[in-house]
Amino acid sequence: MNTPRIAALLPITGSSADVGLSMERAINLTRPAEEREPGFIVLDTGGTAEGARVSAARAVSGGAELLLGPLFAREVQEVLAVAGGVPVLTFSNDGDLVGSGAFVLGLTASQGVSAVLGYARGRGVRRVAAIRDTDPWSRQSIDAARKSALSLGMELFEIDAAEGMAASDTGAWLMTGSGGALPDAVLFSQSGTGTIPLAARIAGLGLQILGPSRWSEESPDVLDTVNGAWVAAPEPAVFGGFAEAFEARHRTQPGLLAGLAYDGAKIARRLLLSGRLSRDGLASPEGFDGVLGAVRFSGDGRCTRDLAIQVVNRGSLRVVSHLAGS
Repeated sequence: MNTPRIAALLPITGSSADVGLSMERAINLTRPAEEREPGFIVLDTGGTAEGARVSAARAVSGGAELLLGPLFAREVQEVLAVAGGVPVLTFSNDGDLVGSGAFVLGLTASQGVSAVLGYARGRGVRRVAAIRDTDPWSRQSIDAARKSALSLGMELFEIDAAEGMAASDTGAWLMTGSGGALPDAVLFSQSGTGTIPLAARIAGLGLQILGPSRWSEESPDVLDTVNGAWVAAPEPAVFGGFAEAFEARHRTQPGLLAGLAYDGAKIARRLLLSGRLSRDGLASPEGFDGVLGAVRFSGDGRCTRDLAIQVVNRGSLRVVSHLAGS
């Protein structure tokens, strides 16, 4: 048996084993029927930093030329520490990993924010109130909003989510935080039980809502409360084709992480076949197609992803445009 040149690092055991199994199944979908020897091996991280380090070290010592994974940001630095010159394509969505040495394949907060703000500016939106929360995803979203607003010539106001949820007069709270006048649109950096009701109250004022990419995974009854909101997320029709193939084989529906694993494996196989298992291969300017949107990597590991701009319409999402987010 030939030595696998690609190692996928996944949480096959531990608290995230169900996710790891789904991702492994998605990777197996990329294996050609006529393939007798696997192009890569799947190694278990257990979902821990130590497990990821051990698995990565085993892969590198065994001759792996590309590490696909790990899933969690807490594992990435341990993998990089033993990877040496072997490129690491992580599934993590933590934008703080850009510049760490890893290529970040996960759907980051900044991708959705930059795309939806770009669409909003093209529709005449100039003044935006960004609702910030305390978690890392929200912080990364607000950082991306600042950069996008500056490049797009938009005026950005930052307002705390907790204050909005406690405010008795939503309109007055928004005006106070937005320089004395209502903004053209309100950007939400987070999803969840607390922010959705706040978004619904703001939508009731007739303001345009810009939602996070994670709203694309919300249930119809939740989305129905923010009718008319704009969201940047993967193209549902493309992902749907992958989901059908996955469900036909495994009798269960895949999540976005399974789609991410599928895209990562397709990228790895393309580089393997072309003899370009390297950082230069990953950063090739033509990029790679994927079920979660075509992607292109820069040398510092940043991923620019093609996303579909979608509008919430009676509890469902309708695609209205396509833009790249980075």
